[in-house]
Amino acid sequence: MKVHLLYADREWKGVRSYYDIESIVSDLGLTALFRAASRDQEKKKGAVLKAAAADEHLSEVLKKVMLAPLHTPEEIYYRQAVLQDFIRDETFTKQLYELSADMMVRWERLGKREMEKPGGAGVRERGMQLITQVKLLHLFVNVLTALKALCLDHRTRFQSEGLNRFADGLLEAFSEEQEEKLRTVLEDITFFCDGEEEYSLMGSGTNEVHQTRMVLSCQVENGLKLGQLTLDSMETLHKKFRKVRAKMTLSEKMKVTFAAAPTTILKNVDLLEDLSRLETRVVEYVLHCFQPFMNQCRQFFEQLYFQSAFYRACYNLYVRSSGAKLSLCYPKVCETDCLHFENLTEYSMATYRNMVPVGNDGDIRNKMLLIVTGANQGGKSTFLRSLGVAQIMMQCGMFVSANCFESGIFPHFFPHFTRREDSAMNSGRLDEELGRIDRIIAHLGKDSIVLLNESFATTTEEEGSDIAYDIIRALTEAGVKVLTVTHLLSFARRVYEENRSEVEFLCAERTEDGRRTYKMIQSAPELTSFGLDLYDQIIPAQPVSD
Repeated sequence: MKVHLLYADREWKGVRSYYDIESIVSDLGLTALFRAASRDQEKKKGAVLKAAAADEHLSEVLKKVMLAPLHTPEEIYYRQAVLQDFIRDETFTKQLYELSADMMVRWERLGKREMEKPGGAGVRERGMQLITQVKLLHLFVNVLTALKALCLDHRTRFQSEGLNRFADGLLEAFSEEQEEKLRTVLEDITFFCDGEEEYSLMGSGTNEVHQTRMVLSCQVENGLKLGQLTLDSMETLHKKFRKVRAKMTLSEKMKVTFAAAPTTILKNVDLLEDLSRLETRVVEYVLHCFQPFMNQCRQFFEQLYFQSAFYRACYNLYVRSSGAKLSLCYPKVCETDCLHFENLTEYSMATYRNMVPVGNDGDIRNKMLLIVTGANQGGKSTFLRSLGVAQIMMQCGMFVSANCFESGIFPHFFPHFTRREDSAMNSGRLDEELGRIDRIIAHLGKDSIVLLNESFATTTEEEGSDIAYDIIRALTEAGVKVLTVTHLLSFARRVYEENRSEVEFLCAERTEDGRRTYKMIQSAPELTSFGLDLYDQIIPAQPVSD
């Protein structure tokens, strides 16, 4: 059994993340997005209600998957198709995750962590370990039965390759014949869990009990010792009793299990101990035969819990976005030198503030450098973050907050946003910025993108412009795509005058009265950032006295 909901050809294991994921989370404001995804969202008369408690597993999984990029268009479209199936079928989405989550809770109660410890098998008494294994097999079978029923109820709605393969694989691996065989075995060995109501196989009547009879063959060795025991058959008998006690004594259990044994023999303490050990060995043997199946179930349920959590988290974000009337689309993959978007909004801001930010349009073709200039407080940094968040969401197979979005695939993604000076810095801010740039350069690879937000502005305008020009020119000549927001006007004008045909220039729009529209428009770099507008807002002009 394989899950394969995140990848068509493999499970989630050994997946490589972006370099410096904490900087990506911090610079793009993704924490708010992870937090929103952890809460169950419910629609009610157009409003969106947040559940009281958060599921931290959802936020943790979303963070891991979002920050591990896909590398091909096929991988992206495969995951998009699965996500669309989950979003279309709310009931299936919730029940699949709830089944896997409940499964993990029950598994933990049975001692999952202790089972996984090296050498943990000798910690408990042998019989208690076998009881736990019987319970675990019982749990696996019951959850697989519920999963199969869920898939059968909803499979006609599946349109994606991923969910159809998941359902087909489950139904094939856990067929009716396989389920019947497993339940028969469980019925034969569940006597080992006497007194455990949850795992009892008693009938619905109060006077019916299941008894297991084992037929063994063996060789008699010297000293009348038994050797080479073989389990020939097991069968469960159904008998009527006037009253069934919750838990049998050892002698009573022996009488039920080994029904042919004479009473006089059962009174011998040594033989009772031998029979108990024999019983343990038989159950141990039966469970050993099913170890490959149980190991397969362990891997399957761990993967299902992780992978279903990603789609559950995405569904929560989708419902929240719909309630806020935020436009969403499934992006398309294009060449790395192209970037097209319509009504692109900053998704982290929309999630955090529960609002719809101003959207932007752009159609950039055959260019690897974008320079954004313009008025202070004009929305430039927000626009750059919107591009970064959209790129990250696209590269993990998610939807994007736009009417449409097309971009290339950049598995090497590097943000370089200005940082506030704090006590953790061991040098000046310019040294810190150059240090981060140096580390980024050391980790560049094929298909890299760098987002620079007001970088190198911590020194003089002249020196900062020279640094920016040299670094950005070197990056673009190496085939790196660069998106930069800058107030270094000398740098921007120099690039515009030297290479305007190969560079896209956008400017934060400002009306004649100084109002910011938060729109980015195509424009040559201006010679001012209109800082006096902010000055006038803070310190209104005083009337001139006579």
